[in-house]
Amino acid sequence: MLKPGDLIRYHYLWAREAAQGEESGRKARPACIVVRTPADPACLFVFPLTSQHPGPDRAFLSVPEIECRRGGLGGPSFLILDEYNRFLVTEAFDLEAPEPIGAFSGSFLRKVAASVKDLAQSRRLRAVTRR
Repeated sequence: MLKPGDLIRYHYLWAREAAQGEESGRKARPACIVVRTPADPACLFVFPLTSQHPGPDRAFLSVPEIECRRGGLGGPSFLILDEYNRFLVTEAFDLEAPEPIGAFSGSFLRKVAASVKDLAQSRRLRAVTRR
């Protein structure tokens, strides 16, 4: 069962790709963070990770080296925070495997959650709902 902070391999669909009519991610991201909410535990919110330094127009967190090791990531890694994929766990067709490759610590996950909350309040957060 996936839980908050788990990292998975997932065919992430970028918002720009979804806007062009694409329905699936072009490749599996090295890893993504999975967040679940108590209000809707069957719904997953997946934020992409990338090894490329994001541009100045993106909201992101640099993943500390220790969190990269915990998550099974090579360094450097950046967690994109201004967009996410949303899907039901029963419809997680784009997962490469059902098991997480690692997990972030609770303290790093709290930092991620606070940043995402701020972005949502400022309306700088884009969702791509997957079906």
